[in-house]
Amino acid sequence: MPQRRRIKALQVLQRLKEHELDQHAAEMGEIRAHQAQLQTEITTLQTRLETEAQITAPESAPYLAGFLNAVNSRRAFLDAEMHKLDQKAAQIEGRLLQTYTEARSNESVLNKTLHTQRRIEDMAETTALEEIARTRYLRQKRGDV
Repeated sequence: MPQRRRIKALQVLQRLKEHELDQHAAEMGEIRAHQAQLQTEITTLQTRLETEAQITAPESAPYLAGFLNAVNSRRAFLDAEMHKLDQKAAQIEGRLLQTYTEARSNESVLNKTLHTQRRIEDMAETTALEEIARTRYLRQKRGDV
């Protein structure tokens, strides 16, 4: 593949990898936000449990068991959701790491290719300048100038 086409292909691939990284990061941000929301709800439940789990009046005694069951049930549900989010976050982190590694490898290849292309262009320019200088020298020596 010609050098310029290879560079263009690597640049497109690099943009795709960076876009993929952004997508994974956005997914991770959503998961972290949902986890924070669940953690807030768990904290709120714990606070309610601590403040409302005492019998302050004889009329509230029959309802305490139902309240405790409801709080424990909700807490178990929230813990299960948090566990699911943790697993999903671990999968996304794995994909994120893999994509990051691929992007850095691609970036390295792209930089090396760009460096090689610059060297080729510099050598061509140097050759052209040497040819001009040689031609001018030969003309001066012949007395054409």
